[in-house]
Amino acid sequence: MISPGKETTMNTRAINEQGFVLISAMLFLIILTTIGILATTTTTVELQISANDRITREDFYNQEMGLAVAKINHPDWLTGAFARDSATAAYFPEPGTLATDANNNGIDDRSEITNNAGEIVATYKARKIVLPAANISTWEDLDNFGSAANHPANQIPALSHKDKPPINSGYDTRTFEIRRYAITTYSPQNDRNVILQEGLYRAFPK
Repeated sequence: MISPGKETTMNTRAINEQGFVLISAMLFLIILTTIGILATTTTTVELQISANDRITREDFYNQEMGLAVAKINHPDWLTGAFARDSATAAYFPEPGTLATDANNNGIDDRSEITNNAGEIVATYKARKIVLPAANISTWEDLDNFGSAANHPANQIPALSHKDKPPINSGYDTRTFEIRRYAITTYSPQNDRNVILQEGLYRAFPK
């Protein structure tokens, strides 16, 4: 037989244990909720990183295509002005000399590369590599880079435009000479940061 005093003690203990279980369950739920929030945040960040990586890769391939197109279409820019020694600031396309500008964006259509959807994904400029570096203060897109000094076209080392053919190039130095050029490609979209450049030369008979 249990005395009334002992029964009261057991009931009190049972009530206390029930409160402990409730608190434990709440703590467990808080922990699970925190883990869920952290997992969701991590997934969101990873998705953003993946999207940025995809955009960067896509832009890189577009600018590579721009370099290839510029070299294939070299008759557009490799004109007499690029060959003459006196034309040290020659580049393509020059402001005020647009051949065609169907989309009215101020960029020569010949230097624009579009995708299958008709969107402009790359533009290119070709210029002579000369020593000292040519003045590009009149270029129409300097605002995109802050100043002429920051323009990517000025990051290629200045070299003599006219020189002897490189050793093992297959061109006889007695009968040929080379002229150096540079191509810069970049996206017209402000959120794209991939800029590619390539230096090249062409051999001319003396």
